[in-house]
Amino acid sequence: MNLSAMLTHTKMEIKLFFREILFVFFTFLLPAVSFIFFGSMYGDQTYNGYNYIDTYIPGMVSIIMFTTGFFTIGLQVVIDREKGIYKRLRGTPLNSSYVFASIITKGFFCIIVGTVEILLIAKYMFDANLSVFWFQFILAMILCALSFFAMGFLIASIAKRMQTAMAISMVAMYPMMFLSGSTMPLDMMPEIMQTISKFIPMTYVKDLLQLGWVGKLFTEAAVMPALVLVGIFLVGTYIGIKKFKWD
Repeated sequence: MNLSAMLTHTKMEIKLFFREILFVFFTFLLPAVSFIFFGSMYGDQTYNGYNYIDTYIPGMVSIIMFTTGFFTIGLQVVIDREKGIYKRLRGTPLNSSYVFASIITKGFFCIIVGTVEILLIAKYMFDANLSVFWFQFILAMILCALSFFAMGFLIASIAKRMQTAMAISMVAMYPMMFLSGSTMPLDMMPEIMQTISKFIPMTYVKDLLQLGWVGKLFTEAAVMPALVLVGIFLVGTYIGIKKFKWD
């Protein structure tokens, strides 16, 4: 692989990302504001034995992953395809594998920057003690990110127009954010909402990230969320391979 060509395209992808105010808002501003807002409301409470920081750092990182997968990757690919960017790239030495690798790299870049932002807020606004289980947390992050990336490419595979991809992402956003336990404690919700949360992918992302954050990734509790996310990754990847088109 021509690494130089891929790095050049990755820089362009990141540069274009920062030009899209909508993507920057959903990826960086929304999770940060939500973290501060809900921290002010629920910061002194405990949730199944965990404090606010141990519960909502994973929750906010899961929001960053969702917005990265659905908006920064899924929606952006549809927009770029509509603009004919990928068709024009065919006339260059940059083949589709470079472009794919650049998009994935951009996704991880956004998640890392957004996570660091949340950690800095936790440290300096809430005077929080951060996790020491970094290996487990990063391992959980990689699996969760790949599952949302697969969903992003799934959206890009089935949505032919930007409006369709936007509609899918917006419809998915509200249950993902408010019924997964990422922003509001599930214990406060009616039983029917808690049941619905079990069918929302971000519930399992949040759960796996939290287990990694508190050092319980290699326990029985992580089996179900890990299996669900691996399943999402495999299904999303399979359909993406079958249906996705660059132009």
